[in-house]
Amino acid sequence: MTVTRDASADSVAISGESGLDRLAQEAAGGDPARIARLVDAMGPVLVRYCRARMGRRDHSYRAADEVAQEAGRAVLVAVPGYSGGPFLRLLHQIAARTVDELDRRPAHPPAGTELTELLPALPRMERDIMVLRVGTGLSTEDTALVLAVSPAEVRVAQHRALTRLRAML
Repeated sequence: MTVTRDASADSVAISGESGLDRLAQEAAGGDPARIARLVDAMGPVLVRYCRARMGRRDHSYRAADEVAQEAGRAVLVAVPGYSGGPFLRLLHQIAARTVDELDRRPAHPPAGTELTELLPALPRMERDIMVLRVGTGLSTEDTALVLAVSPAEVRVAQHRALTRLRAML
């Protein structure tokens, strides 16, 4: 995986798995500089994920950003025990659990025009794929890695989710 920073957009692009895994393994040793590099790499991913899952409330992403901060803290607590494997999967598991625990919306909000209002109506796997692919911007391969499924399963589930969402609109 390569982690690149776009200075103009102030974002981090993640592709593949080895770069983020390597950053996590280095940060697991407790070196503050390496932990800071890991936070720089995972922060934008957590924010995009939480914003995609929670949407805007009162015309603001403030609640989603606060949940992303909580998820980041939980990830940092887990880093010392990280011994390898797809760190992106661990990142997703912790972020999803944090959103589920801290997001106090009703399970089935009334249908609206924003995608985030329609996502809870999707089966969990389809919702996760839509959030990871569209909201977070992960590739099919990275999404498959995070969810421990094949890229073909991601493409099929994404197609099903889009079909369901179109029918809801």
